[in-house]
Amino acid sequence: MSENKPEEKLLRFAAAAPAVPKTEYGYKYKVIVADDDKDVHTVTQLVLKNFIFEGAGIEFIDTYSGEETIQALKDNDDIAVILLDVVMEENTSGLDVVEYTRNVLKNDMTRIILKTGQPGIAPEERVIIDYDINDYKSKAELTAQKFTTTLHTAIRNYRDLRKLANHKKGLEMVIASSADFYHYNNLKEFFSGLLSQLNNLRNFHSDAFMASTMRAPKEDSFIAYSQENQFHLIAGTGRFSGECEKPLNEMNLKVELTEFLKSKRERTLYYKKDNECYIGYYKGYDNSENLIYLEGQVNEINEDMIRLFLTNFSFAFDRLFMNKKMIGGMKQIIMMLGELIEYRDGETGSHVRRVSEMVYLMAKKAGKSDEECDDLSIASMVHDIGKIAIDDAILRKPGKLTTEEFAIIKEHTSTGYAILKDSTISTIRIAAEIALNHHEKWEGGGYPNNISGEEIPWAARLTAIVDVFDALANKRYYKDAWPEQEIFDLLKKEKGIAFDPPLVELFFENRDAIMEIQKKYPDS
Repeated sequence: MSENKPEEKLLRFAAAAPAVPKTEYGYKYKVIVADDDKDVHTVTQLVLKNFIFEGAGIEFIDTYSGEETIQALKDNDDIAVILLDVVMEENTSGLDVVEYTRNVLKNDMTRIILKTGQPGIAPEERVIIDYDINDYKSKAELTAQKFTTTLHTAIRNYRDLRKLANHKKGLEMVIASSADFYHYNNLKEFFSGLLSQLNNLRNFHSDAFMASTMRAPKEDSFIAYSQENQFHLIAGTGRFSGECEKPLNEMNLKVELTEFLKSKRERTLYYKKDNECYIGYYKGYDNSENLIYLEGQVNEINEDMIRLFLTNFSFAFDRLFMNKKMIGGMKQIIMMLGELIEYRDGETGSHVRRVSEMVYLMAKKAGKSDEECDDLSIASMVHDIGKIAIDDAILRKPGKLTTEEFAIIKEHTSTGYAILKDSTISTIRIAAEIALNHHEKWEGGGYPNNISGEEIPWAARLTAIVDVFDALANKRYYKDAWPEQEIFDLLKKEKGIAFDPPLVELFFENRDAIMEIQKKYPDS
């Protein structure tokens, strides 16, 4: 109220307490002083200027009407407390602010302390309860001690509510981000995703890294190691972002981490040093050791969330690694099967491996995901699996095949499809499509179904180009290897006739990489 009432003059404070040190963390709680009397603002700030709560001070926001107070609340979503005069420009100004705060802004965090210089104009008990008002004080009864105590209580309540909200938000993030782990298909994505989610959980980006002693499958050679039990960086953020693949013993690390690495470690362990760094350690079921290191402050709430998050991570990691082992085992079995078929065909070379590598390369260049590239690469290894049912006398015949014999050879496509088609594994279903269709032609006229264009599955169109190229580029018992240029001339000639034109163009664009694969896996 702008007019000084007698009871307002009774507002009195004890002598100010001695000065206290600066706030420990530099953080300040925001407090709105809403009163139409300028003297109240002056006295309030004078009395509370040295107020400290758990190392944090106060930032005052002064408002002189209900309208100004509402605007301040709109502009600041982190107001801890409102010291709110009931009567300002209107008799109900303070209560209007309360109603707007709780019902319109849906703000149930901010603590509200109602003050009045007119005890006769007091809010109903229902208002105090329904609008979650912390306290109601007559200005006449507010001494400095009571004022400080009331504010301490209000800020403590605000802190506790914020903690609960942060716990809830953290749990939601843990649940959501933990679910994301199961979408990653390789370890590089997995660990990079882990650090990203951890930084989100802490709500700021800082220096962090993840290291592991795990020997990854060959397709993940970026974290394969030459030494046993040696941590190597596999993902990093901040100053560690450019250190991937580097051994930790070659890095400038804090003493805490160096000491931690020397200590005996249990399966799961967490370590925190004076709020400067956080270390999470986990030993996988394959006995690999995994280390997560975070620099910077990790408060109590975030520490709880991080521990829960890392527990979920450990389960996801074991599942991913076991999945990688299963896929690696399946790939080895399929490759051996493909090589067995190649051996029956009278060859002991590396045709299957080269085809697989070239298919992966081409699929990657075509924009396929890592998972799709893996599926196509594995599936292409058994494109000729149907030949397992063909008699050796025909399969290894050195001379020209008769019409009847060639008809039998062509049956390997349908036979291969019949062998593979009923699998519930997506990779094997792709292999079935390749086996059936890799002898179809872009313009038609191929076998077994004389389909054309995009009727032919993309995987089969790709494998057809790669298969023909590799067969011509390498010596067989019935022919010599073709010169490189002659093969590319043939592909150019057959573009749009036998082969998918865009895929032929892509093959030409990656000629050097294709030839590198040929050199890498020569026939024995």
